[in-house]
Formats: sequence, C-alpha cells, structure tokens
Amino acid sequence: MKDICKCADAFVQKCSIKDFALLKICLCAVGIMVGLSIPEKKRKLPLMAAGFVFIFSYILIMAKFVKICMEER
Repeated sequence: MKDICKCADAFVQKCSIKDFALLKICLCAVGIMVGLSIPEKKRKLPLMAAGFVFIFSYILIMAKFVKICMEER
C-alpha cells in the first residue's frame, strides 16, 4: 500500500493541469455510465449517497486549499 501511495505522489508531482482535467472528465464519464445503469425506481439512495460523498470530499478539498492559501500569505 505504501508503494502505491509513493507512486501516486510521484504521479501527481509530474501531472499538469491538463492531466487532472482528463482525470476529472474520465471520472465524470464513469459516473454518468453508472448513473444510467441504475433502474429509475432505485435511483434515490445512490443519488443521496453520491451527494453526501461529493459534499464531504468538496469540504475536505476546499479546507486544504484555504489552508495552503493562508500559508502563502
């Protein structure tokens, strides 16, 4: 597991903004495909779960971003 984290860190350091944009597009496409495969009657729970994950991860990302911005000032 530690090796995977080291590889991920190295990958992130070598990525450009274009690479991250492609990653986000890829993840969005996967999310759309998964969303379309769920029957219409059973979409409420996955939608709520995805919303929770989005809000939680967004708060964590923005907290780190704000912390880094404050350190730069």
